[in-house]
Amino acid sequence: MGSTYTTNGGIEKIGLGEQAGAWGTTTNNNFDIIDRLINGVGSVSLSSSGNAHNLTTSDGSLSDGMFRVITFTNASEACTITIKDESSEKLYFVRNTSGQTLTFKQGSSGSTVSLLNSKGAIIFADGAGSGAKVTDLLDGFAFGGTKVTATGAEL
Repeated sequence: MGSTYTTNGGIEKIGLGEQAGAWGTTTNNNFDIIDRLINGVGSVSLSSSGNAHNLTTSDGSLSDGMFRVITFTNASEACTITIKDESSEKLYFVRNTSGQTLTFKQGSSGSTVSLLNSKGAIIFADGAGSGAKVTDLLDGFAFGGTKVTATGAEL
């Protein structure tokens, strides 16, 4: 049986009897992936993305879609961030310092979250395929009498 990968994190599950003499390298890579998934903080420059960027989790290798906390920078125009793949559940703490509004989506027809420049959000993508929902988990929460929204604070 060949290797398979976890649905949400792309962690390699080594097949029975595979990778003799090399499984330690794969295991160490998997620990790096787990570390990034749990505590990873990274920055994604949108300078060459135009109006669209894919936030991808690649099977068996470190990728930007594995960061838990992401700061988006250097957008030349408003940009749609598509969370790939559409069947993976994802949770991100994001900060937009790109200079533009960012719209997060997953799938082709689900709900989206727009995030203004210099704002942050906790984004959950439900992994429901083409109609996946992306939600800002902070939207509507109240802190100290202030309602927090993706576009700022309301009194």
